[in-house]
Amino acid sequence: MSTNALDSVPLAAWVWLVQMAAFHVIGYGFQWCDRSGALRRFKVRNVDAPTYRAMLPRVLFNQTFILLPAMLGLEWLGLAFTGTPRLSLPLFAAGLVLMPIGHDLVQYAAHRWLLHNRHLRWLGHDVHHSTNASRSIGALYMSAGDFFLNITCPYLIPLVLIGGGGADWRFHFLIVAMGAVGGLYEHSGYDFATGRTDRGASPLDRVLRLLPPSLVSSHAHAEHHRRWHVSYSDGFGSPGLCDLVFRTRWDLRR
Repeated sequence: MSTNALDSVPLAAWVWLVQMAAFHVIGYGFQWCDRSGALRRFKVRNVDAPTYRAMLPRVLFNQTFILLPAMLGLEWLGLAFTGTPRLSLPLFAAGLVLMPIGHDLVQYAAHRWLLHNRHLRWLGHDVHHSTNASRSIGALYMSAGDFFLNITCPYLIPLVLIGGGGADWRFHFLIVAMGAVGGLYEHSGYDFATGRTDRGASPLDRVLRLLPPSLVSSHAHAEHHRRWHVSYSDGFGSPGLCDLVFRTRWDLRR
């Protein structure tokens, strides 16, 4: 394929492909660990139904028919994925800080006050809560309305508000890859904070000993699946600002 042909593909489509690759490679990696028992000592929640294969069609539908058109639409409107091909270092760094904060704000509002509103149960958030955050692919196993409000909006609204990230593929690739890792891990049923051992000699144990347990824990979102009314945006990779301010963090609310 010629360079011109590659350049004719919208950047949003390339970013989406990176998100797809990161999500499904890492997601299946956790699935392989479930089957092989490779990380058994870190598994804190038993795998439940539905199966990986049963979840996959809904996940692919959400990614292909909701996320992709939204990303392409923003590029077509000139609101994101377009502009300068290389962000300055200060803008790049600011974007990495502001995107998680914006994600926290938008997701908290949509998750707590819309998806958990008893009058709006027709949005289908119960589909996502039919799992107990024990299988990684369950991160995107949700109704179309839930996916739009809880995944698409918290990603794209902050992106637009910080200026769209320009056409810097490095920034966009990093953002979607980080997002995929966070969602998959906190739904995987693994918790690297509780499974670590002070005397373990494996490379993973050595790395984990260098990190605060709270930084690598998936417990917050597991508590949300268990109790429903806690940790609406607090989770792995999230600053958890809104749950702290509104006192809905899992360890602050009974």
